[in-house]
Amino acid sequence: MNSNQSVKKKLNVSSDTLTEAIRDHIQKAQERLAQNQPEVDILPDQYSTQLTETIAELSTTLEELQVAVEEIQERNQELAAAHQATEDERQRYQELFEFAPDGYVITTASGTIQDANHAAATLLNIEQRRLIGKPLAVFVADISKSTFRTQLNRLTNLSPPHFPTTLLYRDWEVFLQPRQSEPFPAEISISAVLNPQSEIVGFRWLIRDMSYRHQVESLSRELEAEKELSELKSRFIQTVSHEFRTPLNMIYVSAQLLARSHDGLSEEKCNQLLQRTDKAVRRITKILDDVLVFSKASADKLELSPTLIDIEQFCQSVVEDYQVIAGSRKTIHFNCQRRNHSVCLDEKLLYHILGNLLSNAINYSLPDSTIELSLTYEGNNISFQIQDQGIGIPREDLSHLFDPFHRARNVSNLPGTGLGLSIVQKAVELHGGTIKVESEVGVGTTFIVTLPLGS
Repeated sequence: MNSNQSVKKKLNVSSDTLTEAIRDHIQKAQERLAQNQPEVDILPDQYSTQLTETIAELSTTLEELQVAVEEIQERNQELAAAHQATEDERQRYQELFEFAPDGYVITTASGTIQDANHAAATLLNIEQRRLIGKPLAVFVADISKSTFRTQLNRLTNLSPPHFPTTLLYRDWEVFLQPRQSEPFPAEISISAVLNPQSEIVGFRWLIRDMSYRHQVESLSRELEAEKELSELKSRFIQTVSHEFRTPLNMIYVSAQLLARSHDGLSEEKCNQLLQRTDKAVRRITKILDDVLVFSKASADKLELSPTLIDIEQFCQSVVEDYQVIAGSRKTIHFNCQRRNHSVCLDEKLLYHILGNLLSNAINYSLPDSTIELSLTYEGNNISFQIQDQGIGIPREDLSHLFDPFHRARNVSNLPGTGLGLSIVQKAVELHGGTIKVESEVGVGTTFIVTLPLGS
């Protein structure tokens, strides 16, 4: 039997005994009045009348006292029932507290543990009784200890009306350190314990282990990454297969014509077939180069190897290479601000940058148009501007322009893998540079690449 039950039993016994004693005294008083009534009758009239009236009043008073005693007894029974209901309710709350699935801790305002349930003891890997009197901060992992103490000090210094009457903190995530175990992420909600003057005298801490949720979220991210990789591989296979088909067919047809009809073909026709074959081979080579660079970039194996290069001669060489691809119907024009100037850049990556941007300009420009490649210097930076007079990029595609395999919705059946711009972006980032794009549908597109010199 606990102390509350013992006190309650004593109170009930004392109350019942007192009530019975009062009732007995009243009954005995009434009996004595009845016994003395004959003696009153033989007294002289002047005394008999007064005493009779006095006895009547006393009898009425005793009856009223009897009623009052009965009311007190009834009220006592009601109070006992209320006390029992309160005790039952307290016991239910104690059971809920003790067997709740989440950890529940009550501390002083300074954070010293006053009470803790079984779940809290299990989470902190310590016996329940040994939690009492210990600062909650000793069970906070080092990574969260500074933040925990700062927040506890802030909460302790709050005063009405600057804190709510219910939750002071909801879903605050910290790392807890159980005894002889690894830290784990926990979600904590805090409410205040107030005294009658509405001052904070303690805190209630609801502690929930979030390890499982973190594991689920981590697994979900891994599955999502695996799904994206699978989709990327699928799009890669479809894109490359489609892009290989056209140039391979071109090579095959040209080779067949040359093999079967070489004697009957003019030199000009033979040269046209050879040029078509050369163009197809260059296209396949570019696709393979893009795939290789993209693969390295995706695996973070693309490295920067800057060397000293004659930038004007380099750009001129790139223009000549891509003029062959552009053919006679499109012209690439190179503008240079300086002459015979050497810069320190990665030659291979710079070729991918300019080559992919020129390739796009060629593919998406109209016949008999001019593509401009401009080279300028801006302080310690060098800037490349590639401007075309092509179909332009829809505004809704600009935000996804550098995503792998993404192609604008207006490219139709024009050739392209959707890898070029993602490679350009990665190469620019490795140089520590920036890339900007300005485009208008039906007018054209301008890419501006800025790279720091000597990177």
